[in-house]
Amino acid sequence: MTNINKLLAVLIVVFGLLFIGCEEDPSGPDQPGTVEGIVTHLDTGAEIIGAIINDGTSDVAISGAGGTYSFEIEAGTYTFTCTAEGYNLQVMADVEVDAGESTIINFQLEPINIILINSNIIGNVTWTNNNIYLIDGEILIHSVLTIEPGTLIKFKDGANWVIQGAAGGLIIAEGSTLQPIVFTSWHDDAHGGDTNGNGDATEPVRGDWDDINIHGDNNSSIFDYCEFYYGGGYYDNYVLFLDPNTAVSITNCTIAHNQGEEGALNAYAAGSGTIIQNNIFYDNIWPLNINANFNLDDSNIFHDPDTRSDINDHNGILVEGDFDGQITWSETEVPYVLQEGEYLIPAGNSLTCAPGVMLKLDDGVDLWINGTINVEGTLAEPVIFTSYKDDTVGGDTNNDDTITSPNPGDWDYIMIQGINNSSSFNYTKFYYGGGYYDGYTIYLDVDTSVNVTSCSFIYNTGSDEPVLDASLAGANTTIIGNVFYNNVKPLLINGSISLDSSNTFHNLENPSQSNIKNGIFVSSSFDIEGNINWEETEVPFVLSAELQIDTSNSLTLADDVILKFDGGSIWYQGDNLINFDGSGVWFTSYKDDEHGGDTNGDAGNTVPADGDWNGIYNAGANPEYWEIWDNILYDEFHR
Repeated sequence: MTNINKLLAVLIVVFGLLFIGCEEDPSGPDQPGTVEGIVTHLDTGAEIIGAIINDGTSDVAISGAGGTYSFEIEAGTYTFTCTAEGYNLQVMADVEVDAGESTIINFQLEPINIILINSNIIGNVTWTNNNIYLIDGEILIHSVLTIEPGTLIKFKDGANWVIQGAAGGLIIAEGSTLQPIVFTSWHDDAHGGDTNGNGDATEPVRGDWDDINIHGDNNSSIFDYCEFYYGGGYYDNYVLFLDPNTAVSITNCTIAHNQGEEGALNAYAAGSGTIIQNNIFYDNIWPLNINANFNLDDSNIFHDPDTRSDINDHNGILVEGDFDGQITWSETEVPYVLQEGEYLIPAGNSLTCAPGVMLKLDDGVDLWINGTINVEGTLAEPVIFTSYKDDTVGGDTNNDDTITSPNPGDWDYIMIQGINNSSSFNYTKFYYGGGYYDGYTIYLDVDTSVNVTSCSFIYNTGSDEPVLDASLAGANTTIIGNVFYNNVKPLLINGSISLDSSNTFHNLENPSQSNIKNGIFVSSSFDIEGNINWEETEVPFVLSAELQIDTSNSLTLADDVILKFDGGSIWYQGDNLINFDGSGVWFTSYKDDEHGGDTNGDAGNTVPADGDWNGIYNAGANPEYWEIWDNILYDEFHR
């Protein structure tokens, strides 16, 4: 073989070996890396068996014999943590794991010491995460207590804290995602091990320990990334109580497995500076109690993030007190629950409800709006006012399974007062109201200018006075695009309100469902004021007294409008009752079921007769006279 041929053969072999080597390279980009090491005691070096290693999202390994562990993981940058019963969490941040490579991480865990706290805290102090603090009895805190991330505080049975803000008491408890601060029962072996030393003879339950009471005007204690378990043993059943005018910040916390007949977190007296955001509530009796002095956004959740069905017994937000300030409610997972009786929004104050908000009202509850209420739902996310017993909205909030069911009149009404009050309800649903003796669900008082648009009024009373009572409302009132059904009387207006044909008086999905007395009732207290248009043709307008249309005012009727009279009459000036002779226009008796249906809701038990009402009087003629048009039926003077 020539030298050239020998050289070619060698090159072929070399390139072949290189190609084979590339094919079998174990460190390709898709190959996992390996993380391995030993877990030992920081002080003694003894191996720790059963330590849990986490990759920042889930547990990936448990140390075995000799304290060793090993696992494969995709290449990348990680924060690994390691913990074991009786030891502090150790964090290894920004660890690079290379594909096909082994990364060694040896953890040295620091043991946790138990420190008994059975006397008041007087001087400023910091609690560190290398200890378990065991609380015995009632501890008064007269100074600043700072708690490090990852610190564990356990309470003996009936133990509690009282933060004396007036004496300088303040809690600064700022944990982190990886190192939350935990407040729990000393029966809780899942956190810090068997602190009470009885093995598994006892398990933690709701109410093992009492509570944390925070006092003092503007007390600005902080709880961030904290966890509260098994508290609420005191008779008021809260685990955290914010005293009047406190300004505590509670953020990114978990509040679970607590008592709480008045809210596991009870902020009913707290000040406007209170912050309650991004918290998790589950497996409490009531999760949260607030007053109407501070805003609540949609950042809190009311279920176990790992088990969606694990919620609170009464999964709602209790609300107490009158409104003070410009308040916004945005929570949509659970309803706001009003149980007190009467709630007031004073003049100069307001409540805004965001899309999807639910309000449940208990028996006899009413809202008095002297300020403003702005309810801004959407077609996809309406705002809902309903009965506390209504399980179809926000679940079984009263926690009685199916023992009770909602009925018309379960709650009373919303009363809106104040000249030119420009409150608004947009895409709002009202169920089961009208419990007050007049029977209305919304009452618009003298000269209010409320917008009621795209709303639904369903299963309300509306007996003596209709569901939406605008009998005294001002001329700028807007009633457009609403739906009324399964009420007694749907709507009451006065002579200064125009009404188009956009409202509906039946169930759009089941047209047989309408209202018992299906009509638009007109107040007997007002004459026509302004140039008024009545255009609704689905149901008749119902008048029960004399309605005057004086000079410089007018009433225009659309074709097919029907006016029914339960007594009473119309007095006009000869030219200001416009389109009185339009196609399909009728003036007839309230008992006339042939025109506009059974408006008096008596299933035909009464029949119309001449003299049921007075008639239409032309007061502009000389001499004046009663009209005898062909479309006038059953009046006193038309024969």
